[in-house]
Amino acid sequence: MPSSSLDFRFVKLALRICMLLVSVCGADFARADWKDDIGYTKLVNTLNSIGSAVPDGSGVPISIVEAGGSTNRNYWVDTSLGEFGTSGDPFDTAITFIDGSNNANKTVSNHATNQGRNFFGNSTSVAPGANSVTVYEAGLSLNQQLRAPTGGVPEFLDFRVQNHSWIGSFAVNDNAPTTTELEQDVFALRRFDFMINRDNLTAFVGLDNTTTALPRLMTQSYNSIAVGRTDGIHSTGLTNITAYGPGRSKPDLVAPRTTSSAATSTTSGIATLLHSAVAGSDASKSEVMKAMLMAGATKNEFPTWTRTATQPLDDTFGAGEVNVYNSYLMTVGGRYVGTTTPETAVGSHGWDYQTILPGSGNELKYKFSIAEGSTAPELSILLTWNVNVSSGFGSQTLANMDLTLTDSLGQIVDQSLSTVDNVEHIYLTNLAAGDYTLSINSDTIRDFGLAWRMSSLYDTPSADFDQDGDVDGRDFLAWQRGFGTLINATLDQGDANGDGAVDADDLMIFHDQFGPLVVDPPMSFYAVPEPGSAVLIGSGIVMFFLARRRCV
Repeated sequence: MPSSSLDFRFVKLALRICMLLVSVCGADFARADWKDDIGYTKLVNTLNSIGSAVPDGSGVPISIVEAGGSTNRNYWVDTSLGEFGTSGDPFDTAITFIDGSNNANKTVSNHATNQGRNFFGNSTSVAPGANSVTVYEAGLSLNQQLRAPTGGVPEFLDFRVQNHSWIGSFAVNDNAPTTTELEQDVFALRRFDFMINRDNLTAFVGLDNTTTALPRLMTQSYNSIAVGRTDGIHSTGLTNITAYGPGRSKPDLVAPRTTSSAATSTTSGIATLLHSAVAGSDASKSEVMKAMLMAGATKNEFPTWTRTATQPLDDTFGAGEVNVYNSYLMTVGGRYVGTTTPETAVGSHGWDYQTILPGSGNELKYKFSIAEGSTAPELSILLTWNVNVSSGFGSQTLANMDLTLTDSLGQIVDQSLSTVDNVEHIYLTNLAAGDYTLSINSDTIRDFGLAWRMSSLYDTPSADFDQDGDVDGRDFLAWQRGFGTLINATLDQGDANGDGAVDADDLMIFHDQFGPLVVDPPMSFYAVPEPGSAVLIGSGIVMFFLARRRCV
């Protein structure tokens, strides 16, 4: 391609990005309670209470792509700010910034700086430990890293998370794109999805801060995660590029921020935190990370949230509001390998990464069990797989995978059967006690990521942990020993309400049900395992309750 033609296309792209940047990027007015809303405050408090370290993104290489002007390229983060220095950093280490676009004319962008705060800032983000950041300008990145639309294989990118708080198109007039401009958009999307799959990248892309049609770059890619706002004020609906998977629901997730840019960079920070928790395992695969983030999303914020068997995500809110606490519990639950004939039940939270073969008899299955006397208030299951882009970037192949949940009699409870999406989602509430089987099938060989979370509650809470007919000091010791268990706890471990965790909620049930205290020998003679801090705290709590009991 002649250089003059390449330059012309590049300038058009840069201009289109700048035009849309105004609408996607408004001021990032922070909501004071957003860390509460996404479960981060709960995660910190819970891990601190049991003496466990909070994952902070340390050791995770990340990247941020920002739109800049066609001349001065104002895409750079203000690296002089203390937000990116040693103060407040978990390891007293300043962030190392790398200019991936190598542009000598770059200038600082307020928007890039704000997204940096949300993504990896010391005080604002949930990933202050991430200290290696490569910054790209969007237009230059498309040309130099993705090599769109010039040709060639995209550059290898050794990042785990990449943030795109920009939207754009190769079209000069987005409402009337030419055939060539649409082809260029598709060419870029294919290369982006190819790179995500090849380089095992968790990539987040933004939406417009209006209720207009979906942007094409990079919102309509398959393998990225499109992020909107919890208030629903963003572009929504179905993908509309005929040559690249029309009819798919976007966004995938929403976050409680006041701009889609901030929602996207905030969610990038959450993924960075999770990557630091699962480094070195298959949970860091792009498919599994996407599945854990989407399966962890909450729906109670959205009375109108809905899905069907053929449309796995809500048109406006996707899988729901991102929740780092729920997703983190899946990393704690660990991997459960699906088989054709599962014999044991999976845990309440977990994930899997496998390659499935097509055809009858090759279905992979997972057994879920809800104990008698219990109900599952929520069961959220998310399956995702990457689209496969041909080596010549002229086409893409989407496997057709399905999820089916059946009961112990083999009756279908629910299904997710989309033929156009690369995600399937089952979400049920108030599931009755019993055994259930989840089945995955595919029409072609493909690797996938699966994640789930299942809450549970006893129909009748009980603090009689040793089941001897009363609630006494021995039951308190059972709770004390089990305190800090986050998932899969049992009654004898101190789980009074059946939610699988041993925490303050169970202690309150113990207090409410506490009967005559019978201690023989005296409680102080019982040996209690470490950690010592839990012992001291527990002893103080029981004395407090005894004192309160005498006052009633």
